[in-house]
Amino acid sequence: MTTPLTLTRTTDAQGRPVVKVAGEIDLSNTGAFASALEDTTGPIVVDLTEVLYIDSAGMSVLFTHAGRAELVVTPLLAPIIEVSGLTSVTKVSGMEG
Repeated sequence: MTTPLTLTRTTDAQGRPVVKVAGEIDLSNTGAFASALEDTTGPIVVDLTEVLYIDSAGMSVLFTHAGRAELVVTPLLAPIIEVSGLTSVTKVSGMEG
C-alpha cells in the first residue's frame, strides 16, 4: 500500500521551482517524489515543512538532487537532515528551533 503523499509545484519570489511535500516519504512513494524533482531543471526548492516522516529511501532521493536543491525543513526533521550529512552538501533552512 502506498503511503499518502502530496506534491505541489509552485515557484518562489526568485522564480525558482518549488516542490512542496506533505505527508510521509517512504519506499512506497519515492518514485513519485523523485519524479516531481526530476521534472525540473536547474535550482529547485524542496519544501519539507509538512513532512512528518522520511525514511532512507526518501533521503536517497534528496541526496540525488542535493547539488541543485535547497531544502526547507522544520525542527522535527532537522536532526535527520543534519545526521545524514545533507547540511554539508546542500543549503538547508529551518534548522533552528
